[in-house]
Amino acid sequence: MNFSLHVAAALAALVCAPMASALSLAEAQRAMDAHNPALRAAALELRGVQGDAQTAALHPAAELSIGSSKISPKHGVGTGRWQDKRVDSTLGLGWTWERGGKRALRIRQADALLQVAALEMLDTRRRQQVALHEAYFGLKGAQERVQIAEANRQSSAEQMAAADKQVATGAMAPVDRARLAVDDLAVADAARGAALDLRDARHALGLLLGRDDSEELSADDAWPDATGVAGVRAFVPQHRADLRAARSRLAAADAGVALARSERHRDIQLGVEAEREPTDISGVTWGVSLTIPLGGPSRARGAIQRAEADRDTAALELQVLQREAHAELDRLQASAQAAAQRRTDYEGLHADAARKAVQGIELAYRRGAASLTDLLDARRSWRDFEAALIEARADHAIALARWEAATSVVEGASR
Repeated sequence: MNFSLHVAAALAALVCAPMASALSLAEAQRAMDAHNPALRAAALELRGVQGDAQTAALHPAAELSIGSSKISPKHGVGTGRWQDKRVDSTLGLGWTWERGGKRALRIRQADALLQVAALEMLDTRRRQQVALHEAYFGLKGAQERVQIAEANRQSSAEQMAAADKQVATGAMAPVDRARLAVDDLAVADAARGAALDLRDARHALGLLLGRDDSEELSADDAWPDATGVAGVRAFVPQHRADLRAARSRLAAADAGVALARSERHRDIQLGVEAEREPTDISGVTWGVSLTIPLGGPSRARGAIQRAEADRDTAALELQVLQREAHAELDRLQASAQAAAQRRTDYEGLHADAARKAVQGIELAYRRGAASLTDLLDARRSWRDFEAALIEARADHAIALARWEAATSVVEGASR
């Protein structure tokens, strides 16, 4: 009996979390938006790509060159003012003339990659929302299972106390008391397992919310309405963020092919130079330079082949993703409808009436109108029903969240 009381007290402590830690789904969503590690990583990636876009738009920088020559290790640079030194000094300035529209192509590719990063951040948020619903309703289901396990544990403890009295008075055979004890151990194991599941569910939600103090989290919202069945929507899968990101990735690869082909047009370097030589009668002379890289268009062949392969890979990935999206929508809609029907079926069994039926069997057993086997079977059936009902509600909530996330269209859907 002491052991039973300790277990009951421990479970009660787990269930009775402080109200300050109770979260609604909307509050959990706001916390995830602010602190979720995956969303923060996606935002940092977007910021880095924005920097890449700024770099891609830059013109080639001008080059300044300064040099000196005719410095004799034997005679030095001479005496007198700096103008009288025997050093030949040069000052040059050079520019690179990019040909083939390279800068415009870099900008086009960078803009496409910037759009990819922005859309991937939106898709990350969509997937994290699904994970949030799974963790939130997983926690809610774990809370209810702990509550039911505690109620079953208390009922079993009361039954064991009554059995001990009956054995002492000779009204119950010790073998029947042993059978009740075995069932009591099963109830205690289920209670401990439910407590561990609750702890794991809190940690799972805490990780999504970026919280260190997840031990007292509590899901406060009710289960979604059972009538929220996924139906047919006017939805175009191509508007989804992941498919739009794949199309932008293909556009970036197309720009990469054009950029690789532009390397066939060799860049030209133009320069102007001022030279001062003290022994020269004119003092300062001017010069110009023109630099053209040697080599034919074939030098860009390898880069072009690489870029074309990347473009074909992006096109293939887009095709595969489109097929997967259509299959996913069909599967998720069917899963949501099946989960809603399953939940409706279980709730239609009237849990209150079923509970009263079990209590009736317990009363009949105490009065000798039912056998011990009838009692144990009824209690096991009731526990199985309770667990199945919670599972059906959780499965419906998660299936509905997956369907809504798969068919959600966010910012810029009209592209």
